[in-house]
Amino acid sequence: MDSALLTKKPYRTEEIAQWIRHEIESGAFPPGSRLEERPLSERFGVSKTPVREALIQLSSIGLVELRQRRGAIVTLLSVEQVISMFEVMTELESMAARLAASRISPDLREELAEIHRRSAAFIPTQDFEKYDAINREFHELIYRCSCNDYLETSIKDVRGRLRVYRRYPFQKPGRIRRSFADHAQILEAILRGDEETAGSAMRDHISVGGRVFADLIAEMGRRS
Repeated sequence: MDSALLTKKPYRTEEIAQWIRHEIESGAFPPGSRLEERPLSERFGVSKTPVREALIQLSSIGLVELRQRRGAIVTLLSVEQVISMFEVMTELESMAARLAASRISPDLREELAEIHRRSAAFIPTQDFEKYDAINREFHELIYRCSCNDYLETSIKDVRGRLRVYRRYPFQKPGRIRRSFADHAQILEAILRGDEETAGSAMRDHISVGGRVFADLIAEMGRRS
């Protein structure tokens, strides 16, 4: 037996699931694509069993759909499902902003402001890939500032399922500039401890993104 295989760290079900989830959320495995057990087991050097267990784990949170005799596919959400999930995420994000306004620590106040300042560089370039990354950074820090682990986990779960879809709104002309302006309002409200305004500004911000996405999908449907 190859000595390299003997010293190689074995991949566990959880590690395989995390890798597949990252590939789905990054768009490497787009919605509707098949997830074949054999190529995955060969990639990780394991039997099909841990791969199958990882796919079952991902199906339990809605990222993967298991079909009888057809294997696994990356869940393809309908426009209605995406809008429904956006509605839930809107309220959760609004709650996080509201809590952050009353709980943010002094060091995280400056960190949140700095992230917002850095994001300005992507307005003139319209680099939606880089803006998408820093947008995620901004929102995830707000979750942390809410000081509510359960809320943070819940938002990340919903946002993770929508991540591959949420990139589209930034590709609409003017959307990055609008998002930056929204962030400025949210940031200002959080820093002055205005809970209601912070929550309201975040709700409006997320709602607009959801409507933009729905419009894009509807347009794609008319063209197909």
